[in-house]
Amino acid sequence: MRIISDTTCHLSVEEAQARNVILVANQVTFGLASYRDYLELEEGAFYDRLSREIARTSQPAVGEVMEAYEATSPEETLHLTTGQGLSSAFDSAQGVKASTNATHVTVFDSQCVAGPNRYLVQLASTLANAGATLNQVTQRLQVCLKEHQSYVIPVDLKFLARSGRLTPLAASLAGFIHIIPVLAQSADRRRIEKFAVARTWKGAIDAVVSDLIKRGVSAHHRIYVAHAQNIDAMNHVIEAIRHKIQNADIEVFKLAPAMVTHGGPGCVAIQYILKDPQAAI
Repeated sequence: MRIISDTTCHLSVEEAQARNVILVANQVTFGLASYRDYLELEEGAFYDRLSREIARTSQPAVGEVMEAYEATSPEETLHLTTGQGLSSAFDSAQGVKASTNATHVTVFDSQCVAGPNRYLVQLASTLANAGATLNQVTQRLQVCLKEHQSYVIPVDLKFLARSGRLTPLAASLAGFIHIIPVLAQSADRRRIEKFAVARTWKGAIDAVVSDLIKRGVSAHHRIYVAHAQNIDAMNHVIEAIRHKIQNADIEVFKLAPAMVTHGGPGCVAIQYILKDPQAAI
């Protein structure tokens, strides 16, 4: 079985190659120039350009998805896309599958981005390499997805306004009165909505950690702390989680440009997903 994933999963090129995963890249656009997420964007140059120009994001190019489907044919293939509603990647992949008659491909809605998506791709590739059937893989992914959530704490609200996550007026008013918004995935997993507001970073982090406790997050979950060049906030989040959740399983990574384009430099994402009890990931 072959595995395809959008770069939303935050696997590096080396990690993907080691797991025999094909990455199809989300796109980041400055003006008329488009780049393949972190595959063609050097971190320092990206942040410098983002400070001066407006960037947009879009799903993986249709041509790149078609090439991936052709490369894996006729081998049974699982394509894990960015969560439906959070991106049009799932619908686009379904369209490519239908138009190219790629019957060997199963398109799977990951319902998530970043950390949980990363875990699902790692689990799928581990199970596939161990000889699991497609049905067995998708069933175990669905079990993990019964318990997952994502929170985002932005620094500069103008990026949320540009991406449509916040109106320009709300962004300007929140900045003026120094409100720090906390966003979270909606119950149907298709939107990012307001979860809480705080006056300080500590208050924002405490609101998220309190919700983790309320949801029963424990050592049975993988917790992700992802950031956009904000080491101090990342460390505060880790400290707060470890103080409240015994033996917390925390993984840290930097957010890819496509994610930073929405949350802005300095943003922090806190996420979790239920771990598969039988697979060591």
